[in-house]
Amino acid sequence: QQALEQAQIIADNPNADMAEFRIDLLDFAANNKAVIELGKELNQILKNKPLIATIRTANEGGKLKVSDAEYEKIYSKYLKQPYMQLLDIEMFRDQARVEKLTQRAHQKNVLVIMSNHDFDKTPAQQDIEQRLLKQDQMGADILKIAVMPKSKQDVLTLMNATLNVSQKSKKPLLTMSMGRLGTISRIATANMGGSMSFGMIGEASAPGQIDVAQLKQFLKTVQPTP
Repeated sequence: QQALEQAQIIADNPNADMAEFRIDLLDFAANNKAVIELGKELNQILKNKPLIATIRTANEGGKLKVSDAEYEKIYSKYLKQPYMQLLDIEMFRDQARVEKLTQRAHQKNVLVIMSNHDFDKTPAQQDIEQRLLKQDQMGADILKIAVMPKSKQDVLTLMNATLNVSQKSKKPLLTMSMGRLGTISRIATANMGGSMSFGMIGEASAPGQIDVAQLKQFLKTVQPTP
């Protein structure tokens, strides 16, 4: 019921362009049939706003603990009759399974956001760039990484990596430095080759998120052209 209410709020909010369905936060996340039914309802409510389906696993800071085989099986069920327009696939799952899921998504005209999250630190700039470019090689449509800064320099590291990758790949980039220290990255990556940014309505799903109305205004200010 909460998810349906939130979907309606997002649908009615002109500042939100799309919505993320965080399946791992559901009490019944392991019940595929119930998740798929809810996903269909959310998609209908959102109408022309794309829906991102995401299982953020315990490996990457989420709530659901699943093996690589279970991960593939769950997503494969979702993709039989997709209720989403975009699917978040974690890159550090078994590579063969990740590539298979990516191909299956594309066969169903679902875009893949390939993702990586580090809640402990900010990897070296070269590592960040390599991960994003590997996502590109693995068939991702949107390249995503979220890292945790320990210093201002870490935030710059993420920004520089974004800029460099944007010059090497034509794929949209979704990169962020998390927490309050990294909040500026959610706006400033727009000028560094980033293509998307996560905002919040109500409660944040990750540290450092900005209210979607404020975020939209900030993005218009720093990047005035569409």
